[in-house]
Formats: sequence, structure tokens, C-alpha cells
Amino acid sequence: MKTLIHEIGVIDKQGLKHPVSFQEGLNVVTGKSSTGKSALIEIFDYCFGSEENTIPKGVITNSAVIYYVALAVNKQDMVIARDPSVATKAFFRRVDAFDSEEIDREYFNASYFRPLSEFKKHLRDFFLDIDDVDESLAARANRRFNQKSPTPSVRSFSSFMLQHQNLVANKHALFYRFDEKEKRDQAIEHTKIFLGLVDQKFFHLSQEKERLSTGLKRLERQKETNKRTSESYKQKVAPALSQLFALMGFKDEPISLPKVLQHPQDAKDQLDSIIVAEKIDHNSDAITQRYEQLKIERNQKTAELRKLQRQTASINKHIQEEERFVDNVKRFNSPQQVYISDSACPFCHTEKDSLRQSAEKLQQAIAKVSGNLAQARPMKAKFESSLIEVQRDTEIVSKSLTDLNQQITEIEKANQQLSEQKSLYESIIMQKAKLYALLDTLNMADDAELEKEIKELKKNLKKIADSLKEYDVQKGLAAASDKVNEYMASIGSHFEFEKSYKPINLNFSFETFDLYHLTPENEKIYLRSMGSGANWLYCHVTLFLALHKYFAELGEKCAIPSVLFLDQPTQVYFPNFNRDNSESFESQKAKENEQRSANERAVDEDVVAVENLFSQLSNYCNEIKKAYGFSPQIIVTDHADELKLTNGVLFESLVNGNRWRTRGLIHPVQE
Repeated sequence: MKTLIHEIGVIDKQGLKHPVSFQEGLNVVTGKSSTGKSALIEIFDYCFGSEENTIPKGVITNSAVIYYVALAVNKQDMVIARDPSVATKAFFRRVDAFDSEEIDREYFNASYFRPLSEFKKHLRDFFLDIDDVDESLAARANRRFNQKSPTPSVRSFSSFMLQHQNLVANKHALFYRFDEKEKRDQAIEHTKIFLGLVDQKFFHLSQEKERLSTGLKRLERQKETNKRTSESYKQKVAPALSQLFALMGFKDEPISLPKVLQHPQDAKDQLDSIIVAEKIDHNSDAITQRYEQLKIERNQKTAELRKLQRQTASINKHIQEEERFVDNVKRFNSPQQVYISDSACPFCHTEKDSLRQSAEKLQQAIAKVSGNLAQARPMKAKFESSLIEVQRDTEIVSKSLTDLNQQITEIEKANQQLSEQKSLYESIIMQKAKLYALLDTLNMADDAELEKEIKELKKNLKKIADSLKEYDVQKGLAAASDKVNEYMASIGSHFEFEKSYKPINLNFSFETFDLYHLTPENEKIYLRSMGSGANWLYCHVTLFLALHKYFAELGEKCAIPSVLFLDQPTQVYFPNFNRDNSESFESQKAKENEQRSANERAVDEDVVAVENLFSQLSNYCNEIKKAYGFSPQIIVTDHADELKLTNGVLFESLVNGNRWRTRGLIHPVQE
């Protein structure tokens, strides 16, 4: 997902702002130790929804009252922030266009703070349109309170975006937050969503497939055993028994339904002695009361059905409107150029460019409006989830209504027979025969009905299976891994891996998230078994550059933000720089050179390797920009400075004013 960080900053206790600005592509924040470079990645992580505040304790934490990040997601600007005194809330403010001049203490109004869980869900909606990720309704039912599976969170994105100082050259870990198994498993499980391999429809189809498959197995078991459950008996026997007692005029049931179901043959013997002409109560209104009660129930069910039908129509309309809106936005193209002739005074021939300026402002406004339209929060997934639930409820109510209609029709038929001079006892005998036939031949009738239901379920399951064939997740993950491996081969060839690992042949799997070097003898050498900090560093950098290149290739299909933080990647070359207190990088290099023994490599050789690292990062951003029209934003915080890049790009343009050797993140603001 095209994401750009405009600014990361702090508001201190005096209300002063301490901002750090960034641009597209490669950014470098350089400086000596203890100036707050590494705090930038922690501030971003905290503002991006981390429940834990890991900003290093010291000058920054003692001074700060607000941490904020200004960013754009697909050109939609927003400001997110955290107030450490209110740890359970986070700030979110959507803006038409970010203006750093507007940021001050008053900007972070309390009304824009919301509970952290709600904040993360709201922020997620800018990257993902998904509401339900359960593939199994049965598994959901087994959870406490019938809870849904955790939906993808913006916190999972952090694993693909952040390479902290203690991680960027780590041989035991590749991804941030993967030391916690639950977070690791969730990130891996949700990757198929992040890469656009599945959408909301996939999960609804999977749920429906499981639901129908479970129903099919149940019916097939019933067919094999030819036995019905007690609930099935109630649905068929209860109405017939109640109808018989009502025709007899009984106010109370002489034999209870459970006894009839438990001992059908014994119940028939008892009914033979009860259902006789002498025991008919001709003055009873039992059948009338049952008739009226059934009509009341039918009216209620009819009203309930109509309500569900209206809900279905309304939801379908909203889904159609959403699809129409998305199609219209996709077809909307803002003008790329404006052609306006200069106007001149016919007398003095003085040229005016006010018309040109107005036209250019109009073009900018049109582009902004089209961008805002394109960023309307998607709702289709939520509508589809609601539609599935309403359709299931409709199916249940419709079946109940059919049963009620049948019972009412039988009473009306009996009344019609009485009006045609037929005796009441004759109707009772017919109802009794119907009940007996039901008890005697229920298994045969059920077999026929079951066969019909099984056939219908198999037909529906085939339709779902055909639809799910469009989502070949395993094949998609394998193809994604192949692409990343292809990119790693190219990217890794430009880094200084040890001779024993050349040519580097890194392999990564989206199914396991393992990384290894494959030798010509097909031996897998995992990161933990590779020697040298430089090898570990280049494995991390190669993998994450390849990942973000693949994400850029996917475009809007990929939900992962196009941002990568690399914190202190050159520490493997300059391990003593954690005590860097020099006023310039040259001075620190001289100190480092003095501290090294004769057996160690010269500092200048390490500088060449570092210059190559930054040159490759710069080349990477330029190539991605040329290929896809935008570049992932790479933010490097490091001690290295005054480097000469092999591609001719000035290192100073990457630093862009973010050099902290005479100041830090918290510094006096000049009046």
C-alpha cells in the first residue's frame, strides 16, 4: 500500500515542536550517539498502535508530552499520535493536506483521542477491507463467547516495516515481534490477506462450505441409520398430535409428546382407547383457539420474513451502490496537464498570468478531490457479512412459515368438510390415520426427503467448490516466494557477502517465513548457521528489499505499507560507534582507526562497504520508482555520514537537514 511518512515529531512540556521531515525514497538521519536517532523507529511504532511504550528513557521521554507521526496512505493525509499519560488511547486526525505549521500542542485536541483498540481498527480500514477471517464456523462456536478469530491488525504490518538496531544484523531473528509465538502465527496466517490472495468472499465461501458439508454428513448418517433425532420427530409429530387433540375438543393433552416419541407403539394403543366418538367434546372451542393461535404465529412469522426480505433488499442495494461507486472512481481521471494561453493588454501589451495560475489551482483541486474520493472507507465486506447472516435467518423463518401454513390449511379443510355434512368424527379418524401413518412410515418418508436434501446440498457444495478454485492460496504463496527469491538473487549480488556464500542464493518461504542460503550441493544453510555480522546484515537487508519490491509490484492488492526502517545497519562495521561523541564523522573515523589493531581491517575499507550499502539502497529506490511510479520509503538512522555514493546521488540530499552532531531530536528551537 502506497504509504509516505511526512513527519515524525515530539511536542515537549513547553509546547515546543521538534519535527523530523522525510521524503519519498531513501532518507538518512545521521549523527552521534545519544541524540535520539533510534528513538524515531520507537516513536513510529508507539504511534502505530503499540501497547508498550519502548521509547528509550532519557531526555526525550523526560521532555515529551505528545509523540506524533504525519503520514499519507494512498495520498490520504492523516496524523496519528500518542500521549504517554493516557496509554490506553491514541490520537487520529484525518486532514485534507498535511501542513507542519498547523502542528502545535493545541492541535492534539482530546476529542480526537479514542480507545487504542478502536484506533487500531479505524487505522486498519485504510489498508484493508475485511470484517471476518474465520474459515470455520464450528471452530468459532467452540471459542469462548463464540468469538470471531482476530482480524488482521496494523500491528502485524510492523513485522514487515521495522528493523530495529538489535534486529537488523541478528542471526536468530528476522522479523520484529516474532519472538512472541501468537503474534508470529497471526502475522503468517494473515499474510495471504496482506498479499491480496484472498478477500472477504473467500472466508464467507469457506464458512458456507463447512456449514453445508457438516449438514451433508449429518443427513448421510441419518440415511445410513434410518433414525431421526427427537427434534425431527417433534417437527413432524407434534403438529399432527396437537391437531388430533384439538379436533377431539381436549383442553389438556391426555398423552404428552415426549411419551409418544419415546414409545410410539404404546402411544398408539393408548390413543385407540381415547380417540373414540363418545369422548368428543362438541362444545369445546379448542380447535378454534388452535386455529387462531396458528394464525397469530403465522402473522408474526410473516412480519418477521418481510422484515428480513426488506433487509436483504436494502443490503443488496448498498452493495450495488458500493460497487458502482468504486467503478466510477476507477474511471475518474484528473487532467494531467493544463493548456492556457497568456492574456495580454491590447494597449500596453503587458502579459497577465492570473488565468494560468487559476487553471493550475483548479487542476490541483480536481486531483485532490479525486484522491479523496478514491480513499472513501470501503464498506462492502461488512455489508456482505450482514447479508450472509440475514439470508440464513430468512431460510429458518421461511421454513417455519411453511409449516404453519400447512397446519392452518388442515384445520380449514376439516371445517370445510363439516360444512359439507360430513361428521366431525370422520375428520378425527382421518387425522388419527394420518398420525399413525406418520409414526409407522416415518422412516420411509424421511429417506425420500433426505435423498432430496442430500442432492440439493451436493449441488450447492459443487458451486462453492468451483468458486473456491479461484483462490489457490498455496499456489499463490509459492508464486510469491518464487518472486521474492528471484529479487533476492538480484539484490544480494550487489552486497559484500563472504566468499563462501557467493553467489548468494537466498530462499524465503511465505508459508514458514524461514530464510536460508542454498548451496550448489542443495544444502540449506539457515541464517543462524551463517558466520559474520556482515552476512547477517545483508541477509536482512536483501530479504526486506526483495519483500518491498514484491509489495510494490502488487500495487493496491498489497495491504502492507511501503515503509522500511533500518536502525543502525552499519554497526557491524563500526561496533565502537555506540560511543560516538565526535563533532564530525571524519573525527570519529580517526578515533576508530586508532582503536583498531594491526590485524583488523582498516576503517577506510569498511567505509567503502558502507558506501556500497547506501549506494545500493539509493539504486533500489530509483529502480522501484522507475518501474512502478513510486518508491518505498526507506528511513535509515545511522552514524555514517559524508559518504560518496557510486550512482552520483549526493549523500547530503538523502540527509536533507537531518544531521545530529551538534543537536538531537530534542533541541532548542530558534526564535
